Amino acid sequence: MVLFNSIYMIFQDNNNTKIQLKEWYNQASGQHFKSLISKELDTIKDIYQGRQTLFCGSSEFKKVFQKNKSGTFFSIDEDILITSSNLSKKLPFEDNSHDVIILSHGLEYTHNPYHLMREIDRIATDDATIVLIGFNKFSLWTAIKIFSSKAPWNINFMSPYIIKEWFKILEYKMNYSKTFGFVPYFGKSVSSFLMNFSFLHKIIRNQFGGVFLFTYKKNVIPLTPQKIIFNKSYKVASLVKNNL
Repeated sequence: MVLFNSIYMIFQDNNNTKIQLKEWYNQASGQHFKSLISKELDTIKDIYQGRQTLFCGSSEFKKVFQKNKSGTFFSIDEDILITSSNLSKKLPFEDNSHDVIILSHGLEYTHNPYHLMREIDRIATDDATIVLIGFNKFSLWTAIKIFSSKAPWNINFMSPYIIKEWFKILEYKMNYSKTFGFVPYFGKSVSSFLMNFSFLHKIIRNQFGGVFLFTYKKNVIPLTPQKIIFNKSYKVASLVKNNL
């Protein structure tokens, strides 16, 4: 009964996250960052072109990726991600089946993000590209989490450094990195004033914005089988005669 209640609480918590995140993206602040990220995705669309594309997570950016696809496009919603990662189940796909995988706030929906990363790696081809969109734990946005219980402040922010280490273990290399929103959106007038300090974001190499956009490329070196060549002549050692 305790285990059942714990699982129920996890699913309830993640379902609340899904609803609240959708509500935030419908607000002015969410619409602002959605527009910035969508424009950036159009700019870098050549990075995430593939034959088999899989979109996972929040549907806010689904249309952007679907518009820029070059092959087949398949998507799964947050509920499948929640079920798979929190109950340690496999995603419903074969090994090495997708060469482009998008995680749109996918890691925020799970209490076991590393398990989800392993599942993504399982279904990724040897030359796969992984695209991640999420909230940056190492940003000024984190400070607001102390004072607000509303989305996105109540959502689990991810550490870019931990994500980078996970991908390093799985043999991926980052090929694109950018964050957005050095300071949160507080309306047009306030945000216009804060734009005067946007040069600070460039100085610190765009690493501390509240929303991140990363792409990783799988870096697996294929093994080339070598033909075994034996010497033509063999020397056979004579057995020592046992006089006993």
